[in-house]
Amino acid sequence: MRYTEKRLYIPPRDKHIEVKAKPAIGHDCCHDDQVKNGFILGFARYKKAMMDLSKY
Repeated sequence: MRYTEKRLYIPPRDKHIEVKAKPAIGHDCCHDDQVKNGFILGFARYKKAMMDLSKY
């Protein structure tokens, strides 16, 4: 028996709606803090994968 993966359907966005950019963490946080937080989360979640990649 062959397993077929169901694909996630993402409908096209309504291009008439304009979305304004805003900080991901909050208004009292700077870009440097967001970058540091992103690295912390990435290393915490994917520590083993990054260690495996660093071996090559």
